[in-house]
Amino acid sequence: LSGLSTVVAFIPLAWHIRNKNTAAICLIVWITLFNFLSFSNALIWGGSEFDIYTAWDGKIFCDVEVKFFIASGAGIVSSIAAIARNLARVMSNKVTVIKTKQVRRRELVQDLLLCLGLPVWTMAIHYFVQPSRYLLLATTGCTPTISDSWPSIPLVLIWPPIISLVSAYYAGLVLVRVHRYRQQFADILRSSNSGLTTSRFIRLFVLSLVLLVINLPLTFYVFYRNMEQPWTPYDWDSIHGKDWDYILRIPSHNIIQFDRWVSVGAGYILFFIFGMGNDALKMYRGWLDTIGFGKYL
Repeated sequence: LSGLSTVVAFIPLAWHIRNKNTAAICLIVWITLFNFLSFSNALIWGGSEFDIYTAWDGKIFCDVEVKFFIASGAGIVSSIAAIARNLARVMSNKVTVIKTKQVRRRELVQDLLLCLGLPVWTMAIHYFVQPSRYLLLATTGCTPTISDSWPSIPLVLIWPPIISLVSAYYAGLVLVRVHRYRQQFADILRSSNSGLTTSRFIRLFVLSLVLLVINLPLTFYVFYRNMEQPWTPYDWDSIHGKDWDYILRIPSHNIIQFDRWVSVGAGYILFFIFGMGNDALKMYRGWLDTIGFGKYL
């Protein structure tokens, strides 16, 4: 499922690259990266439950993977926020009619900061609260670890719920502004010089709203469950002690971590929202024309 989800996500990715939608491109890349890593892990560690004790230890490969897993999780929620923010800005009725290169550059930088800033931060700061290299779970494979010391909260754990709340704020703002300017909706889209048609706007908003509805409660649930555990004082020597290199192997009892299922579902949602519309069909026709099959359909 994760492998197929990785493949079908390339179709909406190609469409958004053509339309230069930075926030949506980042979202698709983060989801696709997460799914590809899940697919790779299932191939390597997806045998019998107890094969995990004799399987490859994943050194170097998993060291890199767990950083990208952490970055991807943060990147998905921050990219959703960027999409919702852009849609709210389009509907503000105060956008620049003619966008200069300086304006476009500033918007690009803002999108990249939001879509990449938090992932890069969590990837870099994770080492300070990483009590072991990683865990190896059957089928799930490489799994990052986070210390139960209190700095884990402000450094890593608190940010997904905060960014999800930011996404909810902008999504609510979009709904309010669409209702307020419903009579001028099409005119506002044309004057925004954003390249969005009514269909594209609705598809982007539906995507961000669906993923927000899924991620908002999940991020708070994960945060709540983490807060239930007893927290200990921070001790660098304890976190990065002599056992830091020990790799714990755990049978999964046929249970896959829920975050892997969320990203798989998100990949299919991307395809059904952006891979089945008129714009996508025109793109498919262009591909077929390029290889000479368009005239037969």
